[in-house]
Amino acid sequence: MLSKLIYASRASRPMSEHDLTTLLSTARNNNERRQLTGLLLYCNQSFLQILEGPPDELEEIYKKIEEDPRHTQLRMLSRGPIETRTFSAWSMGFEHVDEDRLAQSLPGFKAATQYPLVNADLIRNGTVAETLLNLYQRNTSDV
Repeated sequence: MLSKLIYASRASRPMSEHDLTTLLSTARNNNERRQLTGLLLYCNQSFLQILEGPPDELEEIYKKIEEDPRHTQLRMLSRGPIETRTFSAWSMGFEHVDEDRLAQSLPGFKAATQYPLVNADLIRNGTVAETLLNLYQRNTSDV
């Protein structure tokens, strides 16, 4: 049985390219070991992530995310069973989205929006989040 979960969070501080690279490397190692796949978006100090895999592993990794001091305003957007993985090729795909690109793919986004990926006015529910993640999945390579 497979499940997915989608969450949004605000980074507790701005993340440098080095911070993001380190985070991504650790996530990929952990996800491979746990048989998890997914995609992480980062924009303006906010994260949006989908994870897929065994339900018990998803719950365990989400608990770690809840305790991770790099995250605040953690918000679960969707969780539940899935038939197949959407992100099966990636232990963790990643996209550092700039404001121009986000404006093209997220209705209502304005450059002055703080923490856009955790903003409940923009990412209202799991369906909106998954639609956005799927847009980037089609355009992103495993970096």
